[in-house]
Amino acid sequence: MDRDEGRGRSSWRRIRVNSPAGQTIPVAVVGASGYVGGEILRLLLGHSGVRVVAVTARESAGRSIGDVHPNLAGVGLTLAPLAETGDAEVLFTALPNGETMHALGSLPNRPVIDASADFRLRDRATYESYYGTEHACFDRVGEFAYGLPELFRDRFADLRSIAAPGCFATATILALAPIVAAALDDTIVVNAVTGSSGSGAKPKGVAHHPFRSDSFLAYEPFRHRHVPEIKQALADATGRDVDFVFQPHSGPFSRGIFVTAVVRLARPSTPAEIRDVYEKAYSGEPFVRIVDGSPNVKWVRGTNRCDIGVACDGKTAVVTAAIDNLMKGAASQAVQAFNARFGFDERTALDLYAAAV
Repeated sequence: MDRDEGRGRSSWRRIRVNSPAGQTIPVAVVGASGYVGGEILRLLLGHSGVRVVAVTARESAGRSIGDVHPNLAGVGLTLAPLAETGDAEVLFTALPNGETMHALGSLPNRPVIDASADFRLRDRATYESYYGTEHACFDRVGEFAYGLPELFRDRFADLRSIAAPGCFATATILALAPIVAAALDDTIVVNAVTGSSGSGAKPKGVAHHPFRSDSFLAYEPFRHRHVPEIKQALADATGRDVDFVFQPHSGPFSRGIFVTAVVRLARPSTPAEIRDVYEKAYSGEPFVRIVDGSPNVKWVRGTNRCDIGVACDGKTAVVTAAIDNLMKGAASQAVQAFNARFGFDERTALDLYAAAV
């Protein structure tokens, strides 16, 4: 999509389809023992343009990858201490929120694809308010592009590193960006549900799956940490500063994000008109599908896809979106951003389809 100066939109360019001829980049996965690190590694092992030269961790250093991630048994990699990244030229960091900013000074000075929240927000006070901690190296935030390729891939080459978006943020931004860019929104209420894997590999109270498996609950009204991230990205992509209510929920499943955005329209519109806004916005995007009816987290599980459904009664639009929180919401999004940043076809290692059951 070309730049639309009249609406102040970012350039949503189509993907590059030519990989760098013969290029193989040595990479390391820092924090490879968690769910996201394991998924990043799994994808990179199938990437034709990289060599995984190191996998590192704090508590699991010295253990084989197969011990920590049995699904990756036999790959012949052993977890090294956190900062021992060998001759890697690009670092994928998959540490918990708040840890990458402390680890960065001990890591080699290389481009970083970071899956944490440490470098997403450009306002220090906002970061510290929502994350409840001082930022350890805020002077380095300016080195990171916000890594949602569908909206910002044209900015990746201008910056050294990439901050991959959060899971709730990814689904919500993709659900809202077209309708906000078209200035069709009046009021917006977003309800979003996440699976238990979004809380990480270590059990945490009510986030622990045995507690969640038969429950459904809301949490953090008005103050979820992805709210400023969503607002920042929508403003950057559309030129508009929009308000919305965002209510997250904890769902009884392990993988997935499901977002329902109820948008009171600024002017009457037909279902066909609203759908056309989305079809045009994501034309040519290989990982966004506009579907009939409702998306389903089962149909995107294990993939880099975001499925979006659109309904409208003339006065209100209901936009639904589904992603895998560990994939498009974290690991595969980081790989997609890496592909875009370093000139690979964005589909490299990511042409995946969900299992039927």
